[in-house]
Amino acid sequence: MLGPANSKNLVITRAGPKSLHERWLAPASARDFDLLVASFDPNSRPLDAAGTFHRFIPGTKVQGWRATLSDNSDFIAQYDYVALIDDDIDTDADSLSRLFALGAAEGFTIFQPSLTWDSYFTYAGTARNPSFTFREVNYIEMMAPFFAARALREVAPLFDYGWESGIDLVWGSALPPEDRRFAIVDAIPIRHTRPVGALKEANGFINRGYESDIDAALGHFTMPWPSLVATSGLTAAGQRVGRWGLAWRVLALLTLPFRTPTPRAFRRTFDHIRHQWMRRPAYAEEVRGLLAHDAAGRLR
Repeated sequence: MLGPANSKNLVITRAGPKSLHERWLAPASARDFDLLVASFDPNSRPLDAAGTFHRFIPGTKVQGWRATLSDNSDFIAQYDYVALIDDDIDTDADSLSRLFALGAAEGFTIFQPSLTWDSYFTYAGTARNPSFTFREVNYIEMMAPFFAARALREVAPLFDYGWESGIDLVWGSALPPEDRRFAIVDAIPIRHTRPVGALKEANGFINRGYESDIDAALGHFTMPWPSLVATSGLTAAGQRVGRWGLAWRVLALLTLPFRTPTPRAFRRTFDHIRHQWMRRPAYAEEVRGLLAHDAAGRLR
């Protein structure tokens, strides 16, 4: 047993030997969350800090998340919000606590911090847009998602399929339409310190790429690639705007490629601008039915 909760919020990380999670605990006076370190490093040791918990769970990233969620389900059920944060994220207790508070105040079901411009990123739409406090979007990536408890219960079966990438493309569709309140929080950025894919061999991608699991996930649920598109937002000045207000404010990212270490940043940035202008949010309504069908099959 891991013990009673000290907060209504929980951060979980899959921690390796170079994990940055100790930085997340300071300043202690600002921390409004517990921390569960699900380490895949056999030499890791529990932290000597209140509200911190430790488990050794070897294995790849997503299958480690699966084991963490299933083996500690009673412990995790104590919390209203749960964040699953990669161990190469540089942030602090104040930022994480404010993210939990903002998500709860706005009624978001899945949300994430934006990324600082000196971060490595996959999608330029996740980089901080200085024009906004937050943007409501159709896609939240796996790097640092925050879940309302009911949303985590809905998406948890996606960890059972054995894919190491691609499930974040699906989990927005796993929620019913009335619960699709997803957001990227621009006012509270974090820094992603490691190149995307730096640990792909450790996560089982030997002689294959991430695309194989992505194709398998999208193919299984017969859904198209859900390009990251914002539908509304709250500007830094406090104004609520829709797609037209978003369309010209996305141009704030035009200088992003000059600031980020991310490869092919120009293409990624212009792709996001183009998608924001030309595409609409995509969901696959069949996902929930397929999840239920597959879960029933596993129980037989």
